[in-house]
Amino acid sequence: MEDDRLLLARLSDASPVFTPGLWYVPGGGIDPGEQPVEALTRELLEETGLELVGARLLDARTYSAQRNGISWSLTALFYAASLKGGAPTVTEVDGSTEAAAWVPLRDIRDTAVLSPPAADAAHMLDRSGKRIQVR
Repeated sequence: MEDDRLLLARLSDASPVFTPGLWYVPGGGIDPGEQPVEALTRELLEETGLELVGARLLDARTYSAQRNGISWSLTALFYAASLKGGAPTVTEVDGSTEAAAWVPLRDIRDTAVLSPPAADAAHMLDRSGKRIQVR
């Protein structure tokens, strides 16, 4: 969260898990041999062009999803994160992110536009007032 805004990314048609067009908290899969915070750093850079300064694990939650005939079971790691300043910009080409933006909190109260992990992050933010990122 920054100035009553939450960093969100919008899923593209290439999204393998959640419906394209939904907003989510930047994050993604952990590559083999990669540590979770390393993956968070990489995913933030790919999906928002922003650099991670620090992260503290807040919570972990599991989700089930079905898309394109595939059943998914996911574990999301939620972090309080500090980022270097700058405007978000998607740097990954042909990835699952089509846009990234600092979205005013008042504009994300409708959780129908959020992926399930992003909706949970918004609820966590309501309770704690902390900056939330998901991996």
